Amino acid sequence: MLKSIQIRILVSFIILILIIAIDYNITFEVSLLALYLIPLILFTFQNKIPFIYSIFFSILCSSAWCYVDYKTHHYTRETHLVFNWLTKVIFLLFAAVAVKKYFNEIELKKMISQQRKTLQLVNQQLNTANAELNKFIGMAAHDIRNPVGGIKMMAELLLSKESVPEDLVKLIKMIESAAANSLLILNDTLNISKIESGTISLNKAPYDYITFIKEAIFTETYLSDKKNQTINFQSNTDQLIMNFDKSRINQVINNLLTNAIKYSNMNTSIVVSVEYNNDTKEVLTSVKDQGLGIDEKYHATLFAPFTTTSNVPTNNESKTGLGLAIVKKIVELHNGTIHFTSEKGVGSTFYYSLQIE
Repeated sequence: MLKSIQIRILVSFIILILIIAIDYNITFEVSLLALYLIPLILFTFQNKIPFIYSIFFSILCSSAWCYVDYKTHHYTRETHLVFNWLTKVIFLLFAAVAVKKYFNEIELKKMISQQRKTLQLVNQQLNTANAELNKFIGMAAHDIRNPVGGIKMMAELLLSKESVPEDLVKLIKMIESAAANSLLILNDTLNISKIESGTISLNKAPYDYITFIKEAIFTETYLSDKKNQTINFQSNTDQLIMNFDKSRINQVINNLLTNAIKYSNMNTSIVVSVEYNNDTKEVLTSVKDQGLGIDEKYHATLFAPFTTTSNVPTNNESKTGLGLAIVKKIVELHNGTIHFTSEKGVGSTFYYSLQIE
């Protein structure tokens, strides 16, 4: 690269000398503007030569041009000579700036284009690697889930037998609890893996959404009753037939309710509300608790996989850091949106919206 620049500089000077020689020997008046621009453009070409050198060469070109004019025109006054030199310097300086800017923009566009191609290639490689990773995680989670499920089942079977010594019951309960938590993590990992890899499919069918939400609340009351919590339901409509995947949206409402129960203290209330907007055909579902609230520093990353907050469930329930990531993906698969508001020590409200199709 350095050698090519040196050659270009040398050629620029040779061309300038040739133009000076031509200008000396022209017998009639012509405009040599284009000729003096040729070495300037060649010298200024590309982004490798410092801008100050381009200015120097433009002054050199204009001085040579002015000198030839002086020798061939025989100016009678020095003021004419100075004025002629200044006009040529100013003109070629502007030309150098314009040419340098033009070639700089070309180089910048080339660089941006190359970087874009590189980023696209890297992005494709990352997507491929991510797809392979999700496939591997999904296979691993699926294969591990069966033996862990067997451990849980065996522990439950042992606990059901009266012949088990009392000193072993506590250990078996610990095994059963650990296996249950492991299954929860494996199931969540399998879900997020399927969603990320795009292998999950929705089975939408028409169903009364109000009835569905009431059923989902009923299944969670056994958890809320343990903490003497009440779950209240509000809706601005009695019936709402819409197409959605019951099992997947059940994961959404189940996760939001479970979190509300987990992170709320004893004797508090949780409010689930459904609001249907007839104008926009949008259904907004919210779950509001009086729990611990979420520190603002976690707000931006709350829906990212494997993200957990510093909050500890009020009854030492388990958490995986995958639930809300799965919730967000499922809602987005239904072409919906999800967001939340939360204040530390006051509580949180999670909202998700679905469109009636």
